[in-house]
Amino acid sequence: MMITKSLSHYQLLDSGLGRKLEIISGVRVNRASPQAIWTPSLKDPDWNLASSTVIRTKDGGGKWEHRNTPSPELTFPIDVEGRPFQFRLKFTSFGHCGVFFEQVPVWEWLFREVQLLKDKLGRAPKVVNLFGYTGCASIVMAAAGAEVFHVDSSKGVLDWGKESQALSRVPEASIRWVQGDAQEFIRHSFKKTFVYDGILADPPSWGHGVKKEVWDFEKHIHLLVEGLLSVLQKDNSFLFLTSHTHGVQTEALRNLIMDKRWKSIDAGELGVKHHRDDRVLPAGIYVAGKSYRSS
Repeated sequence: MMITKSLSHYQLLDSGLGRKLEIISGVRVNRASPQAIWTPSLKDPDWNLASSTVIRTKDGGGKWEHRNTPSPELTFPIDVEGRPFQFRLKFTSFGHCGVFFEQVPVWEWLFREVQLLKDKLGRAPKVVNLFGYTGCASIVMAAAGAEVFHVDSSKGVLDWGKESQALSRVPEASIRWVQGDAQEFIRHSFKKTFVYDGILADPPSWGHGVKKEVWDFEKHIHLLVEGLLSVLQKDNSFLFLTSHTHGVQTEALRNLIMDKRWKSIDAGELGVKHHRDDRVLPAGIYVAGKSYRSS
């Protein structure tokens, strides 16, 4: 398992009955967590101390209720493999804040692998981050020495990512922020015979592209992975794929990327450990293939 433990600016205090209680950069937050099907360990008074709470609406949206409005300059500082970063935080109507904290071990893995590939190749690895959201992983990979193509359909989150890039003092030219559909980006790359040294894909269960292209994980993931393999270098490359889709299991992801090129394939769960006990809040699954030896 890749597990995020308590950090200096993030703690998972409790979870249960479809909610989670966190401290995010000093703000105590109560928001939805469908995976938390158990009984909370803390009592109502502890949960009632939350200053920011997400209220879901019948139409599938939501809104925040803030007792004290969080600072518009709120950031999430973190060191990844000894390198400091600052990611911009914003509380969105869907209950997000711009950072998925279960991804911290993924950032650490990516930072190490990019550095390793850079040494093997003798140049900056060319990597792609598909469904990249606000770009935390892209910023980490760029800081490790990669040339990054960050792809997301939302211009708003691309601009958000650029804010975090500047805050983290990562050179502007190291990331190309591409507003587009992930599947179309891969098809275009194949047509132009572009190849990459690493690909990170963190697809949602469903969604829409820039031109209203429909994405359905279970229907489209096998075609996407075929495309990813077609634009990856055969040697000295990696593929990191995640799933947050109910019913999709780890071995299914392993089977998806199965290819003779891989020297190793690792698969497992993503999760966040509670601050004061050993419970882990599940947050998806992953598979990672590498066509090189780590040593």
